[in-house]
Amino acid sequence: MGAVSSADISFSDSEGKLINLPAPAERVVCLNSDAAEMMVALGAGDKIVGLTDSVMTDTTLMSHIPNAVSVGDWQTPNFEKVLQLKPDAVITYSSSKPKNQDQFLNAGINLTYLDCYKIKTLDHDVRSLGTLIDAADKAEAYTQFKEKWEGLVSSKVANLAPEQIPSVYIEGYSDYSANGMDSGVDQELSVAKGTNLASALREQWPKVTPEWIISQNPGVIIKVVSLKPEKTLAQVRDDVLHRSGFETLSAVKNNQVFALNGDLAYGPRSPAGLVYVAKALYPDQLQDVSPDDVLKEYAEKFVSGMEKGEYYSPVL
Repeated sequence: MGAVSSADISFSDSEGKLINLPAPAERVVCLNSDAAEMMVALGAGDKIVGLTDSVMTDTTLMSHIPNAVSVGDWQTPNFEKVLQLKPDAVITYSSSKPKNQDQFLNAGINLTYLDCYKIKTLDHDVRSLGTLIDAADKAEAYTQFKEKWEGLVSSKVANLAPEQIPSVYIEGYSDYSANGMDSGVDQELSVAKGTNLASALREQWPKVTPEWIISQNPGVIIKVVSLKPEKTLAQVRDDVLHRSGFETLSAVKNNQVFALNGDLAYGPRSPAGLVYVAKALYPDQLQDVSPDDVLKEYAEKFVSGMEKGEYYSPVL
């Protein structure tokens, strides 16, 4: 082994594995949409040379990513296309690895697992990403932004009595697919002080039944939505309110049903989702705070244009 050059960089990935590279990455393929947005937030959108199809349709984000071409589907990216781009790094989720990852490993392309979507691990992931692309100062600015809003929410809910803390059913993109223990919104809920009913099922994404939800009688329902043009968030929320048998639920009777865009449930914009979740649970304690404030600051400091969008229903 030769001498270690001063350009050598090292960081740990989302699995805790130490990564060593000879120099910061200048050409990055992002198979992870959250890492792609975080790269833009760190001022490095021009270093992204490849993206998955789903990200390419996000016109606001793509306005900050001038050099990227599509490498296909995020679950099975086009290996040949990635190879042609000669990336210094290929970033993907640790929790949802490409189905053809062996193709990359066999070709000597090491995948870098950086999730950049869970609020508990965002600090770690953004700092590692900052090291990878030589944007440590901007990564530190992002962690300060996130910790400011997280600290504000924590302080607002610090003195709640146990009887004030509601039980919550969090539903993912698919009907009756719950957000269980340590899922993205479960982590937001732990900061915002709600009781996630599905965490008792000891899985991250448990499938549940209408009967199970009715038996649990949640005080609050949060539906996470992957936005599709045919339905607004208000329509998705209305569908939940009118599910058969749900008229007996406390959450429905008291109009405590909320729809949240997945872009705020996970990823770089999740501090705004945290504020929304906390305000849904405790409107009195957070009456002087708005998720719009978070989005406005995020747009000003990190990714312009992100303050606009259909993010939640109802607006709080």
